[in-house]
Amino acid sequence: MQYRCHHTTLTRRSLLGGGTALACGCVMLSGCAANPATGKQSLLGLSSINDDIRTGTKAYPEVIAAFGGAYNQDRLQSYVTSIGRKIVVNTELPDLPYEFTVLNSPIINAFALPGGKIALTRGLMALASSEAEIAGVLAHEAGHVNARHAAQGQTRSTITNIGLAVLGIATGSRELVNLGQSVAGTLLQKYSRNQELEADSLGVRYLTRTGYDPAAMASMLGSMREQSQVEAEMQGLPPGAVDEFNIMASHPRTIERVRDATAEAAGVTVANPLVGRAEYLDAINGLMFADDPDQGLVRGQRFLHRSLGFSFEVPAGFQLRNSPENVIAQARGGGTIVFDMAPVQRARNLIEYLQYEWAADVPLDNLENIRVNGFAAATGAARLQSQQSVSDVRLVAYDAGRGQVYRFLFLTPPQSTRSLAPGLRDTTYSFRRLTEADTANLRPLRVIVAPVRAGDTVDSLAASLPFDRFNAAWFRVLNDLQPGQELTVGDTVKIVTS
Repeated sequence: MQYRCHHTTLTRRSLLGGGTALACGCVMLSGCAANPATGKQSLLGLSSINDDIRTGTKAYPEVIAAFGGAYNQDRLQSYVTSIGRKIVVNTELPDLPYEFTVLNSPIINAFALPGGKIALTRGLMALASSEAEIAGVLAHEAGHVNARHAAQGQTRSTITNIGLAVLGIATGSRELVNLGQSVAGTLLQKYSRNQELEADSLGVRYLTRTGYDPAAMASMLGSMREQSQVEAEMQGLPPGAVDEFNIMASHPRTIERVRDATAEAAGVTVANPLVGRAEYLDAINGLMFADDPDQGLVRGQRFLHRSLGFSFEVPAGFQLRNSPENVIAQARGGGTIVFDMAPVQRARNLIEYLQYEWAADVPLDNLENIRVNGFAAATGAARLQSQQSVSDVRLVAYDAGRGQVYRFLFLTPPQSTRSLAPGLRDTTYSFRRLTEADTANLRPLRVIVAPVRAGDTVDSLAASLPFDRFNAAWFRVLNDLQPGQELTVGDTVKIVTS
């Protein structure tokens, strides 16, 4: 969670209606042109390569900001750029002003904008295990750029990890929704089924031309699918949710893409293909893992924010998730906690803020001023009903000073409100300022590359991961270990530690 001041008026619709829709404008189409990458005749209308460049260049800073900004590590940025440069010289449009950025976000994601702006997250880099796999990601994104998918009037997202979609549904992550209905937002909508598969095919082509192992495309997709399965399990979703989940009817499942990419690579021969595992592991040694302390850290059931100087704790059974705009915790059996920060516009006190700004269209009951660990605060509750569901909501606002408030929104199904209420009350009163000792101990987790020693086990090396009972599963995904596979002394593995 970064320091982002925003104003949200809580209404029945905004509370229960879900995420913001990303608008996509209509394009007047006239004439046909053969695409240099696909060879297909495509209706490109008034859109030109120069239009692609202008559009992507304008939107790129906004998209980067929505994903935590660029990761501040020049060596890693240069390494990714060098891989990208090797790929794009073997594309059909090598002279575009390509740009490659590693984003400071723990989610596993990559995208391309029209005209050659390509980005991937440090979360994705932590998951990858070789230079060839990262080259495969960049080649896939270059495939979207060269096929000019965004120029076909079907502006779609280049997000390749279905796990992100699972997380978005399960946790309400707003990293993409933050873009709203801007130009950048419209560029991050989903690609069609055929476009994704076409970008995979072009990616294999570019990998082959560059001399990388084309099988890396399939192995990276496979790792992303396995990570998504672990994430789904953490959210209490059924085992088949990742493969069955389809945010669009036309969007290809990750398992299908793995199979197609494997088949595509099997038909290609590359003499002495480059894999680059050792080089890649050296490049990511020390990579920040999970949350950035300056955006807030999740530590078990606690959330701690170093820059803003506060912490709170959620009840056992709630899964905490941090994003640049808010912190969300959800319980498997129902119940959601949303924490964020907002400005006060006109209200003279916290009760007025609850009644007339945050929940202007919601009649609140049991309004009262409270005091929490030195913070002035106020709370109120309501029962909200829509055509789909009934929910109980409790709001808590704390005076953060300088015209700002910290806020909790507690949302519970009516049948669970009584049982969840004591834990949510404890969360309300757990909000406090960090001590100097707390701040001194807030260090980020990092990926450390090390050899397996005698006596090491999956459980022992996974112990410092932040996923509790899912630590071993995460360790296996990070290190391409199958269930039940044992470690081999001397092998190099990725360990996560502070």
